[in-house]
Amino acid sequence: MAAGERTRSEQAALRVLIVEPPEEEAARQPGGVLDVASALRRLGREIQLEVHREPAVALRAMAGGHADLAVLDQALGDRFWSLLDAAGSAAAPALVVVRASDEAFALEAYRAGAADCVRVGSEFGDLLPIAALEQLRRVRHIRSKGAAARLGKRVDDLKRYNEHIIQNMNSALVVIDPGARVAYANPRAERVLGAEPGELEDEDVRRWFPGLPPEEILPLRTLEDGHRFRGAEMVLTRLDGALIPIGLSCSPLVDSEGVREGAVAIFQDLTEIKQLQRQVLQTEKMASIGQLAAGVAHEINNPMGFIHANLCQLSEYLDDLQKVWDRVDGLRTAARRERIDGDEVRRAAADLEAMIGEVDAAFLLNDFGTAIRESLEGSGRIREIVRDLRAFSHQDTTQRAPTDVNRALDSTAHIVWTMMRHSVVLTKHYEELPPVSCFPVQLQQVFMNLLVNAYQAIEARAEQEELRGEIQLHTEVQGEEVVVRVSDNGTGIDPQVLGRIFDPFFTTKQVGVGTGLGLSTSFNLVQQQGGSLHVDSEPGRGTTFEVRLPLGEEGDP
Repeated sequence: MAAGERTRSEQAALRVLIVEPPEEEAARQPGGVLDVASALRRLGREIQLEVHREPAVALRAMAGGHADLAVLDQALGDRFWSLLDAAGSAAAPALVVVRASDEAFALEAYRAGAADCVRVGSEFGDLLPIAALEQLRRVRHIRSKGAAARLGKRVDDLKRYNEHIIQNMNSALVVIDPGARVAYANPRAERVLGAEPGELEDEDVRRWFPGLPPEEILPLRTLEDGHRFRGAEMVLTRLDGALIPIGLSCSPLVDSEGVREGAVAIFQDLTEIKQLQRQVLQTEKMASIGQLAAGVAHEINNPMGFIHANLCQLSEYLDDLQKVWDRVDGLRTAARRERIDGDEVRRAAADLEAMIGEVDAAFLLNDFGTAIRESLEGSGRIREIVRDLRAFSHQDTTQRAPTDVNRALDSTAHIVWTMMRHSVVLTKHYEELPPVSCFPVQLQQVFMNLLVNAYQAIEARAEQEELRGEIQLHTEVQGEEVVVRVSDNGTGIDPQVLGRIFDPFFTTKQVGVGTGLGLSTSFNLVQQQGGSLHVDSEPGRGTTFEVRLPLGEEGDP
């Protein structure tokens, strides 16, 4: 028998009876010999464990009425049902270890009074303490109210709670008490937080979110008002100080009378997922730039062409100026002699005058300045293109930043314009906008996808009819949102497929033209910003995509 020490003066230790078959019998069952006691020792030293392999001894122990929870193994065979009945008579909830592969045994056990069933499998060592903890918390609550007779059968509630746990057991799981301290953390939670086994017990969850006000710490909101969160993204601080992104789900933990007595938090380490997302996003951004490469090269080649021509011309002008300078130098030499020879000075001056007329110095100097100014304008245009490309291709950070949406849209339009300037009229209607807290490079990726999509729709329609392509960009503030619209007069979208355009890999383009990821990626990126992406389209008339971004720090999770 393994017994835990009593460590609390306010409450008596809870007693758990574990009834198992002899090892030789267990070895022949699915799952083999189980170490149930080791799994339940995670619940803490205030839990007293008694292990029995003799059914008669276990029956006497339960008949004494001192057991708070009975753990019964299906491998007990025919003796199992008498032990389950004895647990019910002693008002001790029974936790059943199920070894069968079908649901029939578990259903029969529930009907016979079992409080919960835990199936033997790869997650058995994690699931069993959770199920036991739930039952013991209920026993403790009933004991504190002096109402042990109310334990009863709560199969429906237990099924709902256990479904939630089973569906999320691949994630870290933490049970939080009303004081925002950890009552239980599964091994995966310990690994994610960088803690030793048992180190998280009684840990204050507020320490994981330093610097955040209480109203922004989601587990605290669940404790205070019962609010539920599913898949909310936060940044968590590990015990070693490292920051990791997590996807967090929280729900209140309630007793049999509906009173909140804590919360359950389930979260996943999103570090690898975020890295993969950034890699995919970066790959798609570079693919977009690849599509624009020809237009960008042409846009850079134009100013480079006249810069090169101007430099060649300036080189010739420099030769002519050198000839003038040589005559100037001759005149200076004649004028510096100790005995100035007037005839020599006049000849040098005449020679200079003749050379000035020969090279047309006045025109040369005027054109020289014009060539310099044109070259500066051309180099400025190249610098602007390179700046926009560098800003667009730069990998995004994991932090939000105040962003000028008009500037983000305009710089992206400059890049795309190099591809479509000969066939599309681009119209801009920008209203003055306040800065928006978002991920700026992701936002530019969304604008790039929408602009390229609009241009391709116009090109597709132009193949069938004479068309003056037009793309309109419009920004404005509506209430608490910034609204960006990208409209085109392209082919439009068939109503039958309009509902699928944001699905991954769905595309109406020809094979090799589209991957079906552009709009899907855009939809997800806008959602990550806390916003929404909408579409309105009419076949043969065109399409409008509308991006809505919240003006607050970030959307409500």
